[in-house]
Amino acid sequence: MSLLRGEQFDPCLLSSIQEDLLIMKILRIHDPNHRYKIDARQLLHVVENTMHFISPKFSDPQSNYMNSWNVEVFGLEEKLGYTIKKISHEILCKCHKNGDLHEETMMLFETLGPFRWDAKVVLTLAAVVSIYGEFWLITQLVHRNSLAALTAELKQMPKELNMLTIQLKALNLLIDTMIEAANLVLDFEGLPLQQQLLDDDAIVVTKSRMYITVYWILRSSISCASQIADFRTMKDNQVHSNSTSIAAWTLFSLVYKLSGLCNDLREKLRTCQMQIGRRFPEKIRDLFKVSHFDNQEVLRVLFSLKNDLPLKDSLLEKYCGIQELENKVVILLISKPELFTSEKIFYLVQRMHDHPLHKKIGGSYAIIWVPIPYSQTWSLTDEMNFQFLSNSLPWLSIRHPWSLHSSVVNFIRQEWSYKDEPVMVVLSTDGVVTNLNAIDMVWLWGANAFPFSTSREKELWEQENRILELLIDGIDPLLTNMVEEGKHFCIYGSDNISWIKELNDTLKKIKSAGIQLEAIYVGYRNPSKVAENILDISIEENLSISLSTTKMKLFWLRLESIKNSVARVEQAAHYSSSLQKVLRLLEYACETSNDWVIIGKGLSTDVMILKGREVQECLNLVPELAENVAMLGLFSAIRCSMGFPLPVKPCYHNEILPAEEGLLTEETVVCSRCKRPVEKFVVYQCNVTETAEAEQEGKID
Repeated sequence: MSLLRGEQFDPCLLSSIQEDLLIMKILRIHDPNHRYKIDARQLLHVVENTMHFISPKFSDPQSNYMNSWNVEVFGLEEKLGYTIKKISHEILCKCHKNGDLHEETMMLFETLGPFRWDAKVVLTLAAVVSIYGEFWLITQLVHRNSLAALTAELKQMPKELNMLTIQLKALNLLIDTMIEAANLVLDFEGLPLQQQLLDDDAIVVTKSRMYITVYWILRSSISCASQIADFRTMKDNQVHSNSTSIAAWTLFSLVYKLSGLCNDLREKLRTCQMQIGRRFPEKIRDLFKVSHFDNQEVLRVLFSLKNDLPLKDSLLEKYCGIQELENKVVILLISKPELFTSEKIFYLVQRMHDHPLHKKIGGSYAIIWVPIPYSQTWSLTDEMNFQFLSNSLPWLSIRHPWSLHSSVVNFIRQEWSYKDEPVMVVLSTDGVVTNLNAIDMVWLWGANAFPFSTSREKELWEQENRILELLIDGIDPLLTNMVEEGKHFCIYGSDNISWIKELNDTLKKIKSAGIQLEAIYVGYRNPSKVAENILDISIEENLSISLSTTKMKLFWLRLESIKNSVARVEQAAHYSSSLQKVLRLLEYACETSNDWVIIGKGLSTDVMILKGREVQECLNLVPELAENVAMLGLFSAIRCSMGFPLPVKPCYHNEILPAEEGLLTEETVVCSRCKRPVEKFVVYQCNVTETAEAEQEGKID
């Protein structure tokens, strides 16, 4: 049997000096091509899923993330399947040469020389399991599928496996141990900032154990392939022979050897993880205390320690690295895997990606979605939500958020105060945090809030004076048109259908008096089934225009964002008296039992807010003041009806009006623009021709 060949060199009996010499030989062969990038963890999942159908010891493949079948490969000059097939062929060829097992293992190292350590072991495992899987599939179908039966006959494969129980048990156990060892190699290779955070002794000792473990994984793979090859050529009289028993015990001895190496490497790995666990959080905190030339070091430590292409761009359907974010403002959208409700997701896309300014400044900033689940582990639902949304959203997302280091997740939760509610942390082009939560800025101003810093938020509040536009921007095209056309309209909210009907009766009287005043119902905070009933009644009884429940939620989202943003920028409340009114309204309107109205005109900076009883008391008088509305304007007429005197300070607008009978004797004239009383002057205009003729006749000196 092939398993009994070539045992002149026995690494089990190596001294420490000989072991060091073996490591030196392995390192001389190791020549990684950094362009070759294989997602070793993902490929190992495929190997484990394949073994699940062969050995019940392996976990259900459904527990692994959904797209584990699509292994990501970059830089290879050939397809991954061809690479695995080539390795499988080389291993099988070695099985039939009856050569020295150690020398063949070293030759396999040479074949795998261009690959990293994690890729070496996983590619080798994939090659062995593909051989084993083909053998197992044919033998399972041989009694019920003619093609399988004929193929088994051509390959001279055994038709009954129940006589090979001990050999199959040894083979399954060895592959299981190889996979366990491979996971440890991947865990060590994935440790962040090894050179910066680990003691020199810890690195040297752990790497030495890893090199030896990799050697035994490759050596064991040749032994596994030899056993599978023997299955194909085994005669019935050989099934119970001494050679098959010796072959099985040879596999068991490899299991014992690898198990010991796993225990040793696991202990060394735990020491490294403890050192990194203590030092990595401090490393992250220190990273944000110093200035940088660009944002690359910050982004690398956060997201790119385990993967050179950590980001996914669903729009361009590609993976990308952090170097594509250089010289850009980076917005980290941190949330649970389900992100927002659907209406908020669409609204966020509208505010940022579909915003008119996006084409102009879209290349200056980038959004990265960083999903973090409520618990420390990812559930299948979390993974499904992430996969669906990350393939749909028009911005970048972390490709493997479940692989984020626990220190990074803890830093986000503790230092950036992430409490499972979505936040937008803004990093400047040099990696400095300029805003710990810009999400309210984005809801209110969209891309116009660039560069999304706290100083920009203060600047926007200093400039803000169009209150109606601030309240309804981007919610509904009808409302936007009313603002742009300069119409008078009122926005009202309530959960009381009787009050709503009474208000609409009053509004109809106002319209019948010739006063143009459109009304829009915006519901109340957290609209429920009651709001839907009110909408049905509004349609049935032809009441005022109403927002849908989805748009109601967006309106109240903007109100909440105003409240939150102003709370962060305290002095903003002093910049606009109209804004102060809105803030007072917010406090009042948050009570679902309260009724309120906001009256405004287009892009005007002036708004009027009426609450509770004063709504009806005031609006009931408006139809009687139609003449005053025509002369003073709606706001001034309402103020008169409420007993407030008109402003006495004259305005400074200049207007020249043609002389009309009675104009000079009228006591008060109001400005057509600001509705304040104006000071009157009389200007006489004479005809130039008539004046010249009068001078010639001597009538004028």
